[in-house]
Amino acid sequence: MENNYDILLNLLKKSVIPATGCTEPIAVAYATARAAEKLTNKDLVSIEVQVDSNIYKNGLMVTIPGTQERGLLAATAFGFLFGQTEKGLRVIEGLQKKDVQKARDLLAKNKISVALNPDFQGLHIEVLLTTELEKVRVITQGSHLNIVSVEKTSSSGAFKPYLSINLNKNNAALNQGIRKYSLADFLEFSNKIDISELHFLNEGVQMNFAIAKEGMSIDSGVSQALVKLIKEGLISDNVITYAQILCAAASEARMGGSSLPVMSTAGSGNQGITAFLTNCAVAEKQNLPYEKLLRSLALTNLITLFIKSYTGTLSAMCGCGVAAGIGASAGVVNLFDGTQDQIMGTLYNMVGSITGMVCDGAKEGCAYKLALASGWAVQSALLALKGAIIHNTDGAVSPKFEQLFQNLGYL
Repeated sequence: MENNYDILLNLLKKSVIPATGCTEPIAVAYATARAAEKLTNKDLVSIEVQVDSNIYKNGLMVTIPGTQERGLLAATAFGFLFGQTEKGLRVIEGLQKKDVQKARDLLAKNKISVALNPDFQGLHIEVLLTTELEKVRVITQGSHLNIVSVEKTSSSGAFKPYLSINLNKNNAALNQGIRKYSLADFLEFSNKIDISELHFLNEGVQMNFAIAKEGMSIDSGVSQALVKLIKEGLISDNVITYAQILCAAASEARMGGSSLPVMSTAGSGNQGITAFLTNCAVAEKQNLPYEKLLRSLALTNLITLFIKSYTGTLSAMCGCGVAAGIGASAGVVNLFDGTQDQIMGTLYNMVGSITGMVCDGAKEGCAYKLALASGWAVQSALLALKGAIIHNTDGAVSPKFEQLFQNLGYL
């Protein structure tokens, strides 16, 4: 197995990357910015954007970082005017007031349109940018920054129909890369790899704590309310509520337009918040060694990536609950030195209970879902450690690690 450490480490590093703002409008901004980079002049006639249902749903109402503007139209405008693709998921980071006004002026000209294309399956974005002299078409598929086609022609020219890549094949390298490993492999890697190799995860800890701190100051926010309830003696100050406070605060700040970045996991900032801060809350409350936290974060993120290989980059279910929340619960068991069987136990508990939490789009209300997912992830782990485990053939639950998440992906 040791020979595979480099492969798993590489998968982990590719999956855990910084992002500023909700990744769905950011993906649209990124594709638009790539199209703008191909132009020789910017006398804009129109920008036509078509997206799949999940991009549309997740990008419809969420706030663009550093602004009060919402949605995919605004994301398109910012991407065209200010996008820098070399920044990846931070493509429109650092917007100023004058930039916002410039984007508003562009939007007022009604040159940008965004449409839901019901024929698009999986994550799919098409941007058609037209100027007086030329056209550029950019197509993204499979994952947020995975641009599969960039074409340019004259303004009077036409593009040939693009043959959509089979998304299963498009994601085959990632899926085959992670799916060939077992829970035992993930545990061995996480607990035995030289700790210096995992120090990059510290950036995620610091980044996600910073935005949580910002979120704690939101008036009438979830985290403020939880703190008040603790002071009033109505709920307890423990590892469960602390995880909820941190995750809810970070999500509420991020969904509300915070300009601070987060460390994302498997294509989602909110998944990254759930994965990192649930583990951090337990480690801090229990005063556990930092090395133990980093190792549990590695396990959490690998399991989250494994789950997402079956459920897809985007889905109708909340990835913070049914992917990162499940991964985080395994990390919590690992923090408490639980066995592999106890980790499987918390996976059973999570799949057998939280499965079905619907994703109804990205917005400030996601904070409540992260509070639910993180709190239950900790409780589920603690129950498993005490031997309270859902039977491994209940409903969608399966005794086998891989089949468990195949079932989840099928649902």
